[in-house]
Amino acid sequence: MEAPRSLIQPPTYGSQITILSIDGGGIRGIIPGTILFFLESELQKLDGADARVADYFDVISGTSTGGLVTAMLAAPNKQNRPFFAAKDINDF
Repeated sequence: MEAPRSLIQPPTYGSQITILSIDGGGIRGIIPGTILFFLESELQKLDGADARVADYFDVISGTSTGGLVTAMLAAPNKQNRPFFAAKDINDF
């Protein structure tokens, strides 16, 4: 019997694993949303309009409101790309 394969991909850059942890806090979720929007817009200047925050981290996690933000950043669309952009977070 073949052992199950892990869905977790190996680190993207060498042996470093990049982790994004997003804190909760109810309405204060606007603060991480604003920071992530800025980060993603800067990454798009470097790598193009299709760049998403999820492309730059091996693991994304969050608690409470941060967990909802995490789900938005990591949920895939039909092309297996992030369904939401960071700019969509605060509107949610």
